[in-house]
Order: sequence, then C-alpha cells, then structure tokens
Amino acid sequence: MSWMIGRAFAAAGAQPFLSEWLRSAEVSAHAYAHGTNAPPEPDRWTNYKPSFFTPPQFKTIDAFTAILIPSDNTPGAREAHVTSFIDFVVNAAAEYAPEIQKEWRNAMDWLGTSGFTEMQPAAQLKFVEQISAPERDRSQTRPGFAAYQLIKDMTVRAFYTSRVGLIDVLEYKGNTYLTEFPGCAHPEHHKV
Repeated sequence: MSWMIGRAFAAAGAQPFLSEWLRSAEVSAHAYAHGTNAPPEPDRWTNYKPSFFTPPQFKTIDAFTAILIPSDNTPGAREAHVTSFIDFVVNAAAEYAPEIQKEWRNAMDWLGTSGFTEMQPAAQLKFVEQISAPERDRSQTRPGFAAYQLIKDMTVRAFYTSRVGLIDVLEYKGNTYLTEFPGCAHPEHHKV
C-alpha cells in the first residue's frame, strides 16, 4: 500500500494536493521542535470535492473511517481529513494501478449493498466490529473483511501522514536529536 501512496505523489495533479498535505505537517513539526506552538492547520479541506468517490460514497467512507479512528480524547480521522486523502490517492491510481480503483469500487459496492449507509451510527459501529472479527480471531470469516482491510489500511496511512496524526497525536518533533538520554525513570527497572 505504501508503494501506492508513493506513486500517487508522482501522479498528475498531485503537487497542489500533496504540497499542502505535507507542508502543514512539516511546518508544525518545525514549530514543535523549537518549543513554539504549531500554527493551527488551515481549513483547506472544508470545500474538498471528491474526484473518485461519488458524494454519497464519500460520506460512507467518512463514516467508516471515523469508526476506525474516532474523535475522542484526541483528534480522529475526520479532523485529519482522511477521506480526502483516500479519495486523492485512489483517484490518482488510474495512472499507475487501475486495479486499485476496482478494489475500491468493489468495497464501496459491498458497503452499499450491506446496508451500512442507511444504518444509525451505533449500528455502523457494531457492523464494523462484526466484519473485522477475523482480525481478532483468524478462525472466523466474514463477508466484507477484504473491504474492511482495504479501508483500514488506507485510513491508518492517511491519518499518520497528516498533520493531525503526525503532530497532534504522535507529537512528532521533526528531525531533532537528543542532547541527553535520560533513561528509564521507573525504580523497578533499575535492578540488575
């Protein structure tokens, strides 16, 4: 999957989208590393228009990714604009891996026929828990597990390359070095 994102970076039209995506993380990491607060992320994704997914599919992916990385004590997939990233990468795949678009169409068709889009949020959460069961117990099989894996993999990659995932959640400080290495502060670990 990372090869797919790498190839999307080289696709036509990638420069405007990715330069904004990566620049916000880089500027924030630099500010964080120098002890200043990172500037707030510009709200450039509010008016994002999907290029690959239809508007209803875009809403479906948004709901699904928000279940995978919810907004709780930390920002989630919505705050990281994961759905926009997924749409961009899958749309760019037409240039180098059209089979990826077929996988996503199949996943979206399956979600559409499964009734996921009509479910209330609590039912959607239960649905995702059910189709992800083989992840926790390999002896189980579930229809839709391939769609779940596809969406989850891209969600995780999108989230942790975003400013929100990288800076706000992981607290990445940029390419810095330690001037000292304090070691473990737990007394029980000092026994030899």
